[in-house]
Amino acid sequence: MNSNFSKDVSQETLKKIYTSIVVAIGVMIYFIVLNLAYNTMKLDRLIGDIEVFSGAFLVIGIYLLEKAYKKDSGTLAISAIEAFALSIHSLTIMHVITILNFDFRLYLLTSSYLFAIYYILKSIFIYTKGRRDYERTFSDIPEIVKKDEPKKKEATKKKKTSEDETNKSEDKVISIENQKKTNNIDNKKKKTNNKEKKEDQKTKNGKNAKKEKVKEEKDEEESKTEKSKKTKKTSKGKKQNNSSEEKEQVKLDKTSNKRKSKKNKKEE
Repeated sequence: MNSNFSKDVSQETLKKIYTSIVVAIGVMIYFIVLNLAYNTMKLDRLIGDIEVFSGAFLVIGIYLLEKAYKKDSGTLAISAIEAFALSIHSLTIMHVITILNFDFRLYLLTSSYLFAIYYILKSIFIYTKGRRDYERTFSDIPEIVKKDEPKKKEATKKKKTSEDETNKSEDKVISIENQKKTNNIDNKKKKTNNKEKKEDQKTKNGKNAKKEKVKEEKDEEESKTEKSKKTKKTSKGKKQNNSSEEKEQVKLDKTSNKRKSKKNKKEE
């Protein structure tokens, strides 16, 4: 049975399983010793011994944790966590019993069973994992996979290069379309600006034309008024001249009539 068991699993996994079983047996012996000491020893002495054991478990956990950190080992880190859990459990035994009113023997018995179940499950897990790893070493599948990996990598590289080229071409097309859109928008803006400028010039020219027309009309009116004034002045001057000439003629007629009358008198 042992030979078949060793054939299915490597020596390293067997060591892990045996160590976990030994630790489980040691934990059960620890709880059995505490259970027996509860009947023979005083309570104060028992509490002191439990504190000593919890301190020892704490030191072991710290040592295993430092060792796991140096070797970068996951198994040592797990065993250090187990030692810390056992130390915390030992420190809280009396507190749990006093607060929850548990029986000391029953509490230690259940805790020993729980730890034993944990280590059995751990050993089963280590066995199944080690068996899988051990079977993979004898199969040709990893070598075939390794041979196929370069081909897959080349295919993936080709796919990536083709995808990159397509992405680059798509990016170029998108950039060209965006440039066309921006150019069209700029041309539209220029056209609208030119139209607005032309409309502004038209409005300005219209306003200037209106102003010129108004000026011309004013100038014509002023010229007409000046002409009317000049004509009035000339008409007045003519009338005055005519009136003066008429007066002179009247005077001349009078004088001529006087002379004629004088002549007629002399002749008579």
